[in-house]
This record gives sequence, structure tokens and C-alpha cells, in this order.
Amino acid sequence: MFDADRPILKSEHDKLNRTLFSKYLARCILDHKEPESLVIGLTGGWGVGKTSVINLTLEELHFAASNMLEEEKPIILNFSPWSYSTQNQLIYSFFRRLSSALRDSTNLKNAEQIIHLLELYVSFFTHLPIPKALRKKPSFWKKLFHHNHEDVYGWESGRDLTQIKAELNILLRQQNIKIIIIIDNISRMLDIEIKQIFQIIKSMGDYANTVYLLAFDKEQVIHAVNRVDGRGGENYIEKLVQLPFEVPPIMQQDLENILFDRLKTIIQTVPENSWDREYWANIYYSSLKFFFKNCRDITRYVNTLSFRYPRVKDVVNPVDYFALTAIEVFCPAIYSGIRDNKDLFTALVENVYTLNPEKSSKDKLRYNEILQRSEGMSREKLHDLLLNLFPRLHRVFYPDTPLYHTEATARKNRRICSPDIFDVYFRLSMTTGFIPESEFKTILSLAGDKEGFSQALTRLNQDNRILKFLDLLDSTAANEISPKDIRTVVCALLDNGDLFPEGESSPLSLNTPMRIHRIIHRLLKRLDETEERFRVLKQAIQESTKSVHSLVHELTTQEQEHTEHSDSYVPVEFRDLTPPQLQTLQQLALERIQFWANAGRLVEHPKLLTILYIWKTWGDNEEYKHQVEEIVKTDRGLIAFLLATLKDPIDQAMTKYEKTPEWKKSLKYIEDFIPTLALQAHAKALFEDMYFEKLHEREQLALMIFLDLIQAQTTKVIPKTTV
Repeated sequence: MFDADRPILKSEHDKLNRTLFSKYLARCILDHKEPESLVIGLTGGWGVGKTSVINLTLEELHFAASNMLEEEKPIILNFSPWSYSTQNQLIYSFFRRLSSALRDSTNLKNAEQIIHLLELYVSFFTHLPIPKALRKKPSFWKKLFHHNHEDVYGWESGRDLTQIKAELNILLRQQNIKIIIIIDNISRMLDIEIKQIFQIIKSMGDYANTVYLLAFDKEQVIHAVNRVDGRGGENYIEKLVQLPFEVPPIMQQDLENILFDRLKTIIQTVPENSWDREYWANIYYSSLKFFFKNCRDITRYVNTLSFRYPRVKDVVNPVDYFALTAIEVFCPAIYSGIRDNKDLFTALVENVYTLNPEKSSKDKLRYNEILQRSEGMSREKLHDLLLNLFPRLHRVFYPDTPLYHTEATARKNRRICSPDIFDVYFRLSMTTGFIPESEFKTILSLAGDKEGFSQALTRLNQDNRILKFLDLLDSTAANEISPKDIRTVVCALLDNGDLFPEGESSPLSLNTPMRIHRIIHRLLKRLDETEERFRVLKQAIQESTKSVHSLVHELTTQEQEHTEHSDSYVPVEFRDLTPPQLQTLQQLALERIQFWANAGRLVEHPKLLTILYIWKTWGDNEEYKHQVEEIVKTDRGLIAFLLATLKDPIDQAMTKYEKTPEWKKSLKYIEDFIPTLALQAHAKALFEDMYFEKLHEREQLALMIFLDLIQAQTTKVIPKTTV
């Protein structure tokens, strides 16, 4: 059940003990005997309950009026200025509502004259005629001698503004009833509208026997008046409000009672034996309680929790989820930082990277950047909460302090600190791929640290934000990298490039390899000497262990600058490299390809065919052929080779379900490296073996399409499709 964040209307709903004060305020208003107007101010910050106090005061006013004589019952106007804008509309609407309230009263003496004078008075400010229905009916003699003339505007009455107001006040002083005007939410209006409301009260509407009850945030109103007048806002308010009452912030204990009461319904849905009271007490009393400053905070939190928790209650730890939801509601930037840095908050990579002092220092830098995103929340309390939720942070900040924690227990209790459970907590989170500027700058600050910058790219790739990072880097941000750090950045990009999503290539966008090339090209251009650029690329190629296609793609793109008939051709003096340097780097890249092939890694590469063609173009004719022969000797190698060379027919078979004459052309990709006849027996054996049924669909299609295209005779029937 969701709460619309509405203030209470009746004293029976009061849980903050505001009823007694509201009754006192209502009695003060009714007991005010002086005829001069009185302005009462209810001030307080956002969410302290000013509107609820007004509603309780109204409840008491109406109750008191029900026990009063008919001729003493007050006229109450509850005016909401939110619905109106522009100065004339605000003024006109206020007096229209006041006139309506006076007309509705049956106890107002000389009501017709009072309303007529009020309408004349208003016309001086609005320059609008008195509504025809409210014009005073002329006497017999006025009809006889003045014919059709009516006092439609105040100045047509023959009296000035001061005279009309004086006459109006004389009549109002004669009344036994009070006019009570309530104006709420003043501080939410525009600056100029706030000033206009106070002008109405101060100069236009300060009538006898009138009491104003205003609710506003004093600090906001002072700033609004200062912005309009330049200064003097505080003095202005103090002169206007004769009886100020500050609605105090809600006491922590009262807030806690309300929060616990609102959480009861959700707690009842927690799976049996899942709620750890001691763990909740540690979380709540050390940090979580300080997130809630008013009732609106509670409403926002409980609404979010009520919507999300039932959908994940069986797979998360309830205390952790309650705490994480508070972070999401009140510190969304921190929430995003946690979501996007799984390895920092969990033991995700503990078996890969040792948490030594150097690693801890880097983790502290990342963590502090995230913590600094907090706005309006104590970083100390937030840090305490995160330490409770994520025990790994203890190892980072307090490595010498013993702390009992096991991954097995965390997984069993479905804790957020478990790498296996972590992602579940963000199942309902909308991942935007957004990288805050502070985080981006923190990553750039690691450019001088080869391992640190490479790990940062790995994390961004895991969080599906690497393309956004490349987008930011492929701008003026690349110019922020120090020349001494260019070598590190180029090495990291080329070493990790194969792991990044391919991206889309279209007339309006670039795929990831081209985006990386643009960044590298821009960085290399900042190095004046071609020899220095050569050394940077040479080191990147020699030290690369995780990528090979990124290396050859960079060099083939560089090669286009050297090819006269290419659209990218540029004169020698404008190239990144000289021809001999490019040839040397190509040979180094071939060595990396050979290394991958010998290690059995090349056959698994999704860009196998592209890499083989590069090998064929740059390398020795016999060497690449021999390597292909070695690849296809194994079952895995043959299937991988066919998947690469027959990619287009396989894609069409899985989507269009029919064979086309174009498929035959794909055999050329095979014959460029090895005769199809050399593969026939091996492919046929795989197809006819019982193992065939265990292959994935694309692998089965690769074998069947190949055998069908070469018209091989098989004991099993190859399913046919139309041509």
C-alpha cells in the first residue's frame, strides 16, 4: 500500500503530539479581541508538518464554532495561492475568494455595503470592473437622476483608495465575528509571487477584525524577498508577522515510532527466520536512523520499499535490502556507485588480485570518490553503514582489525556482500551506463598506473559502461591525459579491446575498434616524434596478452594512411608512423598471432577469419596454411573454422530457413586457406557420429551446410531447404 504523502486532517491521526498546540493556536485566534488585523506565522523547514498543524487548527476552529452563537461564528477562508500566477491574477483571485467567503456568511452586518466597498477597493489594483452580479443596486433617486451610470470601477465612485479602505474598516470594526484567512505553502511559490502574497497581507488586506495564519519556511521566504528586493528580507518578515510560531523538527523518537509503525506491514511479508534482529539493530542504530529527518522521508522510503521488496523477498537478505533501499532513496549517486563497482564492495576478484597495500590504496581512492557523491547525508554515518553491509571494506580500511566473515555464510544468508547474490539486489534498478564526472576523473587519474588503469577498464566493461567511457574519452577528455601517461593508456586499450562489446557500425556511428583507433590516433598525435609513437605501439603489441584483433585492427587502419588509393591516404609527414616502422609493427603483431595459435587460443577468437586473412596478407604463405591445417585437425578447431567461414549462411539458415545460391560463395573463404576436400572426411565423421546431437545449433548447422555445399555423400540425411 502506497502513501500519497498527504498531511493529516484529524487529531485522531496525530502521532506527533501536535494536537494540543493546534488547539491552543485556534483558541488564541478566537480569543483575539483587538480590532486591528493580526498576522500569525507558522514557520519551519520542509516536511516538519506545518500543513498538518493548520489542518488540526482548522479542525479545532470548526469544533469551537459549532458551540458559538450564530452571530459570533468566524468566517474562515483557506486560500491556496498555488493555482494562480501573475500578479493581477493572484491579487484578483485572493479578493474573489474573500468576497465569496463574505457573501456566504449569514451573520455579516451591512454585508452588501461591505462587499461593494471590497469590490471597489479591488478594482484599484486589478483594473477590472466589478462583476455585474456584485454591483450595488442603485437607489430610486440615483436611478432617476443618473440614469444608466454605475460605479463599475473604484475611481468612478468619487473616492480614492484610502477613503474606500477607511469606510470598509469602519464597517468591519462593527462586526462581532472574525475573518480568519489561512494561506499555506507560501515558500513553494516563485519569488515574485511570495513577495506579492506578503504585499496583499501588509498593505491591501490588512482589514479590521481580520486574522491571517500563514505557513512558510522562513529561510526560503527571506531568500526569496532578498532576491526580489536585493536585501532586507528578514526585517520585512519580522515586521509583517506579529505572532511567530516555529514548528519544531520532529523528535527522533517520534520519527522512529512512525517509521516502525509504517514498516510493520512490510515486515510481515519477510520470509520466516530471515529477519536478524541483532543485525538490524546494528545497521539501524549506528547509521540508518539518521537518514530520516521528517515524515516525508519516511513516506518516500516506505513507498519504494513496499513496491520493490515483495518482488525480491525470497532471494535477498531483508536487512540488507532495507538498508540498500535507504541508500537508493536518499543517496542515489552512492547507490549507483555501489551497483557499478561490484568488485570494490564484494570479494569478486579476490582470487585474481591480491589485496596488498598498493591495491588497498587504489580501492580507497575509488571508494572515497563514491562517498564524496553524498549530498545532505553525513559521510561518517554513510561510511558506517557501508562497513556493515560490505565486510570487504574492513579489509581495505582496517586490515589489522580482526573481523569474522566467510563467503559461504554470506551466500547462505543471501547477503549483498556475496558476489553471487550482489546483482539480485539491483534487479529492479535501471542501469543507465552513466559515468559521473568525478568517477571519470578518478579513472583518468589512474592513467599513470598500468595495472590500475587496466583494472578500471575491466570494471567498466563488467558494468556495461565501457562504451560510455570510450565515448567520453573520444572527446576533448583525451587531451587531459598527460603525455607521460599516453603509453599506459594506449597499452591498456589495445590489451583490453577484444573484450569490449563490438558496438554498431553505421553511417552515423563507429564500432568499438574504430572508436579505440580514434582515441589512440589522437593520443599519438600529441607525441611529436614518429619514433616515440612507434615505441608506444611496439610496447603495446609486445605486452598484450588479452587481445589480438585490436592489435591487427589498429595496424590495418594505420596502413590505410600509407595506401595511395585509399580514402584515408595522407602524405608521409602527416602519418603516425613511417613505412618501415609500420612493417616492423606488423611483424610483431604476426608474432602475437602465432603465439595465440600455438597456445590454442586463436581458434576460440570470434574474429578468427579476419585474423587469418591478416596473417595471410602480412605473413609467410606456408606458415598460415600450416597453422590452419593444425587447427582443423581437432574437432573443436574444425567446427570453429567452419563457424567463422560459413557465418553468413548459418545466420540466414537460423532466420530465413531457406538456402540461397549465395551460400556457395562462402566456400571461397575456406578454399583461401585449405582445400574443402581436406575437410570432408573429418566433417562427415562428426556429422554421422552420435556426438553430433550434443552440439549447439550453430555448430550443427556449420557441419550440415558445409557438407551440403560440397555435395558430400553421408549415411545420415542432411535436412534440405528450398533454393
